[in-house]
Amino acid sequence: MHCEGCENKIKKNIRFVKGTKKIETSVPNQTVTIVYDGRKTTYADYESAFKKIGYSVKKVKR
Repeated sequence: MHCEGCENKIKKNIRFVKGTKKIETSVPNQTVTIVYDGRKTTYADYESAFKKIGYSVKKVKR
């Protein structure tokens, strides 16, 4: 993610993954933080969703 267009594409598509509660993006840091209901979806579901729109993901522990 390197511009507002990328940011909007991510927010627009990833919000449809079942169980998504919150999406926060940071273009300068190139990060996307997602809060989701683990009973409705998994990390693998997000990997697949990002791949469909041309991005890869890397899980970062906080």
